[in-house]
Order: sequence, then structure tokens, then C-alpha cells
Amino acid sequence: MPADPGMAPLSVQEADFPEWIDLKRFQVFSTSGGNIIYANGYQQLKLMVVVQVVDDGQKVAGISQSEFDSIQLLDAYSDKALPIDNIRDGEDPAWKCTLERRLPYEPYPHTGELHGPVVRGKAIFLKEFYVSSNSPEPIKLIAAITRSDGEAFYSEETSEFGAISLRTVPPPTYRKEQFRVKHLSGNWQPTENVAKVDRYVLDLLVDQHHIKFIDCSIAGVLHARSEHPDYLGYYAVGYFKGLKANHGAEVLWETADTLATYHEEQGKVTFLMHFARKGGTSQVRHDHLLVKLFVRDMYGNRHEIDVAMNTRNPSMIEVV
Repeated sequence: MPADPGMAPLSVQEADFPEWIDLKRFQVFSTSGGNIIYANGYQQLKLMVVVQVVDDGQKVAGISQSEFDSIQLLDAYSDKALPIDNIRDGEDPAWKCTLERRLPYEPYPHTGELHGPVVRGKAIFLKEFYVSSNSPEPIKLIAAITRSDGEAFYSEETSEFGAISLRTVPPPTYRKEQFRVKHLSGNWQPTENVAKVDRYVLDLLVDQHHIKFIDCSIAGVLHARSEHPDYLGYYAVGYFKGLKANHGAEVLWETADTLATYHEEQGKVTFLMHFARKGGTSQVRHDHLLVKLFVRDMYGNRHEIDVAMNTRNPSMIEVV
């Protein structure tokens, strides 16, 4: 499915009157070949609209900038234009689109054939749309363009690539076993307040495929008292992209932030378990053994995970 960048629309001065009388090609297709997205409002599917027009001599012609800007996607059943906007959390079910990709979410994995029109040719204009949805209902889309004299033209549902049907799938729910916690050494030089630091890395593995996290928030800080003669307690601080992710929770003790920055692992969450040194000031006076971890993955799906200190050995972290 080779594609050229497409021609630039004519300037206002070049398009004072309609240069074209009819459509030669008006198509809409998925550039990935897929037609499925997660119903999370974040993931997008890239659609391309192909326009080629002809003049009264049936020769291919140009379109103006205003005509190019008028190209939109319509719900084939209601004839309503797809709103150009992002879908926000908590919004009523809807289908929307933007003219730019909403980074950094990946499209729904498509393993089928790449099926679309060849868009090489003279005077072909291409316009991209990025469609998202939080609705369980499917949709059928056609394209529309308004000529400079106000007449509207529509892609034909019955023609090849004249319409595209899209559907959503619910965001997946993963088992706690799929969220892995790996225990690593922190290589920490003891300080007055911290005897040692262990590093824990949390990630998501599904069918041997690492699903990266894009965003993270942790509701609190894990901490526990200690019966060990050398420690005043244990506390675990969460990090994402090398920065503290315990949003809204103040950390009262010395933290090994440089370790999190140095060992930052892309798309994963790091917890640093601090062993409060006896004789220091990092005294842990009560227990907080469980926190909620909220992540959004590379496909835009949000997950809530319970991360806890082990009840028998509170210096260890696990998903519960």
C-alpha cells in the first residue's frame, strides 16, 4: 500500500472559484490494515482519506486549502461529523478523532494483511485522522468534502474503500501473576540514615510480550517497623522514569533518588526499599503495608495494582 505525501492544497488566490466539478477518487482506509481499538479513549487508529478531483474536461485538478480543511469523517448512519477532540476520562461513550497522533500510545496489534488502496498518482490529496473511542458500540465511517461553492460530496459506501467499519474491544484485565516483581541489589553505600537499599522492578508480561507502562501514580509510601536489631524500620518509595511517583504522599526520610535515576528501566516501575539505620533519624513509627499503584500501559489501558510489603518479611515487596 505505497503512499505519497500528497499534493499541497491551492492557495486562496488560486482557488477563488471552483476548479473541479466532481470526484474521481474519495476513499478512507486504515493505514495499519486494522479496524479495532481498545475502548479506553486513549488508543488511536490512524485513518487516511484520499481525494482526487476532476474538472469539466475530466482532467485531474487541485483543491483549495479551505476545501482540504473541510474534509471530515462522518458516521454513515447518522451523517453526523466525528468531533475533532480528545476523549476525556469519565466522558460519556463516544467516537472522536484528532488530526494529530496522541503520543505515545501504540495502535492495537494487527496481524492480518495490509489491505488498502494504492495512493500514488497525479493530484492526489491525503488527510490523516486519528480515531479513538470509549464506546462499546461499533461505527461505520465515510468521508465528506465541501467544495468552495458550498456543495458537499461524500464517499460512496458501496465503492471500494468508500467506507470503513470500526469496532472496540474492552480493556483487558490481567492476573496479578502477570505483573512481575524482580528483586535486585541497590549497590548503595551506607549513610548516616540508610544502611542499605534494595531495588524492586515491577513490569507487565503477557504471552512473553513486555507491555510497557506510559504513566504511573502510587497512592502512598510503603513503610513498616522493624524488629531487626540493626534497623529502625523499612520504607519503599516508588519511582517512574527516574522520578518519585508517590503522588500526594510526602516522604519524611532520606531517599536514594540517584539510584532510581541511574537504574531507570523504560516502561517499568521501580521501588527502592530503604533499610533505616539504627542511630539515624529515619525512624519508622507505624506500618503502612499496602499501596495502590495506578498505571496506564502502551495501549492506553489503565490498571490498578495492589503492591504490599510481605507480612512475614516487610523488607520484601509483592503484588497481592
